[in-house]
Amino acid sequence: MTIPVQVGPSPVGGGPVAFQDREELLADIGDRIRAERHARGWSQTTLGSRCGVSAKRIAHVENGQTSLPLLRLAEICHGLQMSMSDLLSEEWEMPDCAPRRRGLAGALTPRQALVLREAASGIPLTQVAVRLGMPRPVVSSRLSEAYRVLGVSDMPRDERRSAAMRVAEARGLFDAALEVDAA
Repeated sequence: MTIPVQVGPSPVGGGPVAFQDREELLADIGDRIRAERHARGWSQTTLGSRCGVSAKRIAHVENGQTSLPLLRLAEICHGLQMSMSDLLSEEWEMPDCAPRRRGLAGALTPRQALVLREAASGIPLTQVAVRLGMPRPVVSSRLSEAYRVLGVSDMPRDERRSAAMRVAEARGLFDAALEVDAA
């Protein structure tokens, strides 16, 4: 007879803890890699050549569209000249000089707003993708973009969705996205 392995502390005092949403974890790591690359002023091609990975692979990693083997993560961190522990730390913060993407600061696209509203319910991103009829990587990418636009991408994963909803609602960004969609 085998004994189940405890994967972390259980909130109720026993048994394994459910793994957090895999897609959101990949998107979070990708966001961090993108922010660190932007802070250095590098293109995906530059980072790729520094760590022996194609620019296309870097793009897939940054968009949360691919699994990230430990060795690949180590190579990317080496290219960024930082340790994996620094990149993955709960204390990691968005670099101050990381630029906002394509002038989107303060505005959500209709798709970002839609994905954020669905994701705010706390369901896994694979279920959000099914509900919206979108590929899962697109859902991850739109949610990551919304987090960056709203300035919450450096928050811990478990707080990010609710913080993004609060910021978007406070700024009236859901209504603005619907107006843009109707136009």
